[in-house]
Amino acid sequence: MTASMTRDDDSGLGLLELIVAVVVSGIVIVAMGMIFINSWRAQEQVVSTTEATNRGQVVASMIERAMRNALYFEVSGTGDVLHVRTSLAGSLRCQAFQLTEGSAPDYGSVLLATDATALPAFSPWKTGIAKQGATAYFAESAGGTLTYTFQIETDASPVSFTGDIRPRSGDDTKGTDGCW
Repeated sequence: MTASMTRDDDSGLGLLELIVAVVVSGIVIVAMGMIFINSWRAQEQVVSTTEATNRGQVVASMIERAMRNALYFEVSGTGDVLHVRTSLAGSLRCQAFQLTEGSAPDYGSVLLATDATALPAFSPWKTGIAKQGATAYFAESAGGTLTYTFQIETDASPVSFTGDIRPRSGDDTKGTDGCW
């Protein structure tokens, strides 16, 4: 009995087919990896920008709260220090803000002081604050309006904050009244 063995050319993979499959699979895996890496970077930038926005809103709201209740305010230095005497009671009666610019990775900070006795001893709060170009952080207009301008540095691009605020108080009392 002789059995004839016939070879079927369509069974199994040849070397050329295997190489093509490996190359195509490699291209697909590299493309998926690039998409994953780009998505990861975009997510980091969104988180960084969101955190910077939150920090800037906190700083702006503290300044605006003090100014809404201000009986007297004064911008000193080169526009980087704001002293406010408010109508609030207790330690919030005298408030001071000093914005300082820094460099990476901490960038700048907000220095806060409340209570007249604590004004020389500012407490730092790292925020990533930087100036918007050459614009001073604080500027007082002739009409008694305070303009604040700053930006918070992020991994992506800086988030800018600007506001104009005028004290609500109708009290014409001027002066520091022992605050600083």
